[in-house]
Amino acid sequence: MNNQLPRVLVLDDDQDWLMQVPLILDGECAVEGFPTVDQGMQAVQQGTYDIILLDLNFEGDNRDGLDLFRRIHAVDRGADVIVISAETHHERLVSIFNAGVSQFLTKPATPDQVREAVRRTLRNREMRFKAMNLAMASESKKGPILIGSSLAMQRLREEIIQVVTGGTKDILLIGETGSGKEVVAQTIAKQCDRTGRFIPILCGGLSDGLVESELYGHVKGSFTGANVDRVGAFEAAGGGFVFLDEIGEMPLNQQVKILRVLQERKIQKVGTNTEVNVSFRMVAATHVDLDKAVAEKKFREDLYFRIAREKIRIPSLRERIEDIPELVAYYLATMPVHREKKFTNEAMTLLQAYSWPGNVRQLFSIVESLCNRCKDGIIREDVVCQAIPEVAHVFSSRVTKTLVGRYGIPLIASERRRFELAILEAMGDRNKAAEILGLSRATFFRKAKDLGLVKARV
Repeated sequence: MNNQLPRVLVLDDDQDWLMQVPLILDGECAVEGFPTVDQGMQAVQQGTYDIILLDLNFEGDNRDGLDLFRRIHAVDRGADVIVISAETHHERLVSIFNAGVSQFLTKPATPDQVREAVRRTLRNREMRFKAMNLAMASESKKGPILIGSSLAMQRLREEIIQVVTGGTKDILLIGETGSGKEVVAQTIAKQCDRTGRFIPILCGGLSDGLVESELYGHVKGSFTGANVDRVGAFEAAGGGFVFLDEIGEMPLNQQVKILRVLQERKIQKVGTNTEVNVSFRMVAATHVDLDKAVAEKKFREDLYFRIAREKIRIPSLRERIEDIPELVAYYLATMPVHREKKFTNEAMTLLQAYSWPGNVRQLFSIVESLCNRCKDGIIREDVVCQAIPEVAHVFSSRVTKTLVGRYGIPLIASERRRFELAILEAMGDRNKAAEILGLSRATFFRKAKDLGLVKARV
């Protein structure tokens, strides 16, 4: 195990500050400090640092601290730079944030502020390195990877372990479109069967004629175009897993046949009258409310009871927004062409404020779009707003920005979701939504506007 302390470089012309930082970070980091630009650049060229604490203005030196940041970044892109400065000029502050610095602290910074900024940056670095390792592992093993350290993901992993060790043959995954149901199914299959036998079938995309051939197989000459014998998914699994994706969309006339196969583990190929014993385990997945579908006679109750012996609910992305930085880092790491891209803190904050109706699949699509739009390696707030116009309204007021700074993204996202659910329950009636939330009409519209849910009071 590597117990070496993280290395921190301090570049500041304040000698007292250079002496204070090692004391502030004592026991947590190995600190070196230099009072001039030249000494700082020489240190960066000769050594490797995890974090650089950088002042922007050096007395007696006309060189710009922001230019120094760019020079440092050119020498060592792996270092995270935290700017600590008394800078107040608006245009320069915008340039600092847009340059891609990890954090900005206003002088005079307290010891607690410095410690927290360094600790946060180190956590982010650890997250990025973990994402890189996971990306390399997925490339080498070609296996599924569950990304995220949130409580929701910890619970999901625990549920997976329970069904794997329990030996249940039929498992149902419930989750929204794009939430990662197939990745969870592959994870279950991989943990149960190291050979990786996994056959996915998209139930909603198969016609009546095609579904029988895909699932049960056929013999040569059984219908026009059947030029050779075909082995169906249940037989081909050979003790492995069949993944029935979106089983809630399977036609009723096929549901009874699936039920019989699950109960008896026997199939009848198209074109024959004989039954064949098959060995497989099954994972089904759906975004449909099957209880409602059963009540509406759109899904067989007996099939539902059969496939739902073990149920796992996949959390939506808005339920685990704290995983978004890790998911983004993982995606960037798996895309060599985008590996050097970096999101500013403000850009990442906007990603975490969005509701993500398309979940992880939509997030990866948006990140790829943002990377393609980005020309200089730094993905900024304005680019995110262009790609996701809805999110621009989230920070449309100073009130919301103040709340985010004080309480963080999770609170704002949770409040936004609470308002969204009330509006849905009220079927769009804002006055009724205000009653559901126990708010006056004026308070509801003020808060809804701050959260980007209404543009103007009506």
